[in-house]
Amino acid sequence: MTTSDSPRHPSRPLKRSGTLAVHTLLSLARQRVGFDAERCRLVIEHLDTSALLRSAVHQALEPLRLSELQLGVLLVLFSLEPAPAGAADLALHAGVSRAAIAEALDHLSARKLVARARGPHDRRTVLVRLTVSGRALVEPAALRLVRLLHELTRFVDTRARDALLSGYALLQEGAVTLET
Repeated sequence: MTTSDSPRHPSRPLKRSGTLAVHTLLSLARQRVGFDAERCRLVIEHLDTSALLRSAVHQALEPLRLSELQLGVLLVLFSLEPAPAGAADLALHAGVSRAAIAEALDHLSARKLVARARGPHDRRTVLVRLTVSGRALVEPAALRLVRLLHELTRFVDTRARDALLSGYALLQEGAVTLET
């Protein structure tokens, strides 16, 4: 059975670390002076793990018909209640573009989970609030996600957690310094 023929869960991402491309990259890193194959493997394993974790989150949100961003918007609005939020503020809190927020708000509005209204002082501003339905959904959805996060980390003890958090901080620092 070839890799492309192997059965897998339809929403579960393929593990990249066992692919020929990855083996080739790691082999090149071992053969070339100045590269560390184990550091390369660390990033590849992180990417695989990240894909698996994200897939688990998507599966948990699927029955609720929510994306990560949509849940994020609901959580921001929940935390700011009773004050409404502008789309620009939601984009800033969610770390996405205004266009992405507009699309998320369209979906949430269609499901009557949020309501939009023009700002009282500036009619160009659109303010967003949770509806009663949105309020009823956000806390159970958040608790569902918190339970999942707890379950996903069940094999990670305090020492491993601290080491992972330190390692992620270093990986993030390396990624940020590459961007500048």
